[in-house]
Amino acid sequence: MDKKFHRKIFPKELWTKSFTFWWVVSLATVLLFDILWMSQTTFRPFSYIVFWPILLLNATLLAFPTLFSKNGLVNALVLLVVDVIFIANLMYCRTYFNAIPIHSYGLASNLADFTASVTDSFKWYYLSLPFLTIMAYGIYLIRIDGKSKVQKILPYIATVCGLAFLSWIADAWRGGASNQIDKMRATAYEVTSIAPVYSIPGFLVYDYFKSTEKLSPEEEKEVSDWLAQHQRLTGNAPVDSMTMRKRPENLIMIFCESLESWPIETIVEGKELTPNLNALLKDSTTFYAPHVVSQVGHGRSIDAQLLILSGMLPMLNTVYAYEAVGNKFFTLPKAMKEEGAATYLLTCDKPYVWNQYQVSKAFGIDSLIHAADFVKNETVGGAHRLSDGSFMRQSVEKLKKGEIWKEGEKVFALWVTFSGHYPFKLPEKLKQIKFDGDYPEIVKNYMMTAHYTDSSLITLIDYLKSRSDWEDTMVVITGDHEGLASDRKVAVENPESRKFVDAVQHTPLIILNSPIAGRYDGEMGEIDIYPSLLELMGLDSYSWKGMGQSIFSSGFPGVAIGSEGNIEGPTKEISPQRMDDLKNARKISDLILRFDLLNKEN
Repeated sequence: MDKKFHRKIFPKELWTKSFTFWWVVSLATVLLFDILWMSQTTFRPFSYIVFWPILLLNATLLAFPTLFSKNGLVNALVLLVVDVIFIANLMYCRTYFNAIPIHSYGLASNLADFTASVTDSFKWYYLSLPFLTIMAYGIYLIRIDGKSKVQKILPYIATVCGLAFLSWIADAWRGGASNQIDKMRATAYEVTSIAPVYSIPGFLVYDYFKSTEKLSPEEEKEVSDWLAQHQRLTGNAPVDSMTMRKRPENLIMIFCESLESWPIETIVEGKELTPNLNALLKDSTTFYAPHVVSQVGHGRSIDAQLLILSGMLPMLNTVYAYEAVGNKFFTLPKAMKEEGAATYLLTCDKPYVWNQYQVSKAFGIDSLIHAADFVKNETVGGAHRLSDGSFMRQSVEKLKKGEIWKEGEKVFALWVTFSGHYPFKLPEKLKQIKFDGDYPEIVKNYMMTAHYTDSSLITLIDYLKSRSDWEDTMVVITGDHEGLASDRKVAVENPESRKFVDAVQHTPLIILNSPIAGRYDGEMGEIDIYPSLLELMGLDSYSWKGMGQSIFSSGFPGVAIGSEGNIEGPTKEISPQRMDDLKNARKISDLILRFDLLNKEN
């Protein structure tokens, strides 16, 4: 390379020993984060041209403290802060397969109630990031400290501008970075590449500007057109069954934390994992759909309430429970209230977790019975939440005393359990089943937890069956979302556990006293539960039919798009219009939630 050209690119006024050293360390830090991220997702980011100039730009920006600090301490401290942010995002990625949205940084207090889940998301090799920084600082003190002059600012600015221009030009020919991220976000195989390709700061900038955008006329028309098309595609399909039993008066729902379908009807080492649920499935009035595709987003459990109670998909980059809780919602509880029902939600969580108190009000819940309303006499998890067993026993006592669901009252009631929360570690005294096989520890723990939840549920179910209004009561049991998250890969690669662990994120839908009994083995989404329950409860005239389709209607597609953009079901058998309807649904739901559009549509 020509010496003069080399000096223009790497001016000696900037590239001193000190700056070069910290630039290399910064480069290694960012690259190490990218590799750790990609080892959990995919190595596709290396194939993006824009990845490389952004990588160099980030290294240069992180070396900025060298311009005014000679001892390297500021550089080391800055990198340690960056290390912490990187580790937090790596941990977040293990569950959500995404970087932490900008608004979620202000919700860190939520973590106090999920310490066990947080600690289990941590991997020891994440410490390689701060180890690199500490080691680099030691080397700097021994070999370089005091031997380098402070750099000039102009060459630094020129270098940053040059790399920023290269980063811009690398995407400009494809419509710009924002357009490219939009496309990646809509693609199952590329959505996890956004953070390493555009960096955590780049993702946060994108997320911020997305959250502050105004609704354009084009977007408003897009929502209106989608809703109209969805109505045409799903609104006139009659119910398949001609033998529907009497519609129920009361609706009881139980959201079991992280309950997946594969433990149900499964026998491992001669032991039924869910003997009570298995017995309920044999009842002639039970309906069972084992392949409900998990569709929750960043809000996890609270997103399940959005999906199943209001028939809407989660927001793309944030959580509706904080960003859109003031919206107008149309929900199952509200539909039931129009029929004269009292509405209850029982949870052993605190009301501020996922902003449950405000969500309950927005969804039309009259009475929220939460952690403070129960005696904490038997706890599970790092958050020391009430065990499912005690939760159900105390719930039955409240029912018997008439504290909830008084005799003769028409009711909607939702129970939300906790014991199935990741990492599925029960106290020894609550373990009712053991396994000797060579399964991953997480799988053993999950099976023991699923068995325990199964044994706890029957306490409530047996009581409900004893009531005089049992024949008029429909009970819906489902998992709020999948449980294994990134550990699923380990589970399905193990020669023993792969025999029964589902490779797809499926939750169950079990309906007791269902007007339509039987079994549906095709694919469906959590979004399809809402219109299905409207159908079964005889709430057909309710104004909001949701963004899914009743599985009891003729022409149900049997296709669903999961949380990670995975498409499940026979896609070749449905029309292109219906496929577009499914693919665009989450974007449309995000627009509706961001701009409170149901205030206009209904």
